[in-house]
Amino acid sequence: MKIWTSEHTFDHPWETVAQAAWRKYPNPMVPSVIGADVIDRKVVDGVLHTHRLVVSTQWGFPKWTQALIGYANLCYASERSEVDPVNREMILRTHNVSIFYLFFVRK
Repeated sequence: MKIWTSEHTFDHPWETVAQAAWRKYPNPMVPSVIGADVIDRKVVDGVLHTHRLVVSTQWGFPKWTQALIGYANLCYASERSEVDPVNREMILRTHNVSIFYLFFVRK
């Protein structure tokens, strides 16, 4: 189920935008992100595919969900990216996976 989506084209050189996306975590300006781990990375037909798990203390859950599942102090996101340097294209998709973690991983 998709609740929210956003798309933006930056008016900056491709190299600048791609480097900024890779360097966004860890970042002292965003102390709420406490970890970003690479789960998988591979090159297929010249395109770099990366899957990262990002952990934050601030994204949180809406208040109405806290009554259902209890308060969770960490939130998890799955970030998948595709970087195509030949066509100068980078696609980044991030999904909140905190609910999955709460019910199926955390004991």
